[in-house]
Amino acid sequence: MKFLSVIHKSLLEQSRAFWLFLLTVLTAPFFVLVYNLINESYKPSYDILLVNNDHGYYIDPAGQVNLGDTLTAYIHGAIKDGFSFHEEGSRSAAVKKIENKKADVLILVPGDFSVFILDGDKDSVLLPRIEFIGNITDINYIIGAIGVYEGISNFFSTFLETEPQFLMEETPIGSSGDLSDFDLAIPGLLIFSIVMLMLSASSAFVAEVENKTMQRLKLSNVSTLEFLSGVSMVQLLVGVISIILTLLVALAMGFRFEGSWFAFFAVAVLTCISIIAFSLIIAAFTKSVTQVLVVGNFPLFLFMFFTGAMFPVNVPEWFKVGDYGVSVIGLMSPTHAVSAMHDLLILKKELVDTWPQLLCLAVISIIYFSIGWFFYRRRHMK
Repeated sequence: MKFLSVIHKSLLEQSRAFWLFLLTVLTAPFFVLVYNLINESYKPSYDILLVNNDHGYYIDPAGQVNLGDTLTAYIHGAIKDGFSFHEEGSRSAAVKKIENKKADVLILVPGDFSVFILDGDKDSVLLPRIEFIGNITDINYIIGAIGVYEGISNFFSTFLETEPQFLMEETPIGSSGDLSDFDLAIPGLLIFSIVMLMLSASSAFVAEVENKTMQRLKLSNVSTLEFLSGVSMVQLLVGVISIILTLLVALAMGFRFEGSWFAFFAVAVLTCISIIAFSLIIAAFTKSVTQVLVVGNFPLFLFMFFTGAMFPVNVPEWFKVGDYGVSVIGLMSPTHAVSAMHDLLILKKELVDTWPQLLCLAVISIIYFSIGWFFYRRRHMK
């Protein structure tokens, strides 16, 4: 009977440790979802764009011949499984898709393409040029370019007997041609340093509750907004120190910072505010630092693995803000912060070019803070 009594007592104790129970039983299923997402994100899919600027060639009485159109049809017919091929109307529109990771390789057919092949000097050492544009350090670009290169070579075999038959001219977007895999990982890791602020900020908000000093704060007539703002300012400083330290280590390891410091800190500060605001939601539903460390692991894992901070995540988009696609993972603010930091540090965009990400960060921060303020005030400051 004592054995049954011990079991009964242990069940009661376990029921009181509800959050720890959830962490224990849900962590492994959660990582199953994570690995499935990693697998889905890395399934071979190579998106090829082509802009045909060829003006054509007039052959009387046959009329106009446009070998750019012929090349387009040839590539489309020779495309392999795992590849997708689309035409785009202009270079600028196609480059935007490359920058926004909606495509991997852009092929640009020059305006004199038909004239060069049909009316050029067959003995000339000059070769027709085909421009390839993309993030040339990205594995998707490399495989996509290799896959379409073979089809283009077969097309040229019909008209030219030279070897090589054409000149592939690569144009990297941003600084992608000069960056290593380490450099490409830094924008996400910088945002990850701010994501870690979640536990610190949540603990700071809940410390007064656990230490039983919240009553004295209420007696001093401090308002909820004043209290939360004061704590947030300190945590904002912690977040800025964290990202600066991370950047300094990256610089010491060889990373080259060539962007705007003002833009960098603008994204960093706005990201810190969003994480602090989300931390307030965690603090509203916990009463001790121990509970924060248990409950906070769930959103911390989500923000680490599902926002692009640790590895690229590809999910269908819901809607667009300008040319920027927003998906379900856009409900987590670091998703937009990673995208903005990548645009600033890798693609060398200006701060004004990242306005969709900054707008999303600002809106999400307001929503987070409003929810956190309401529940924190209701549960801890009434």
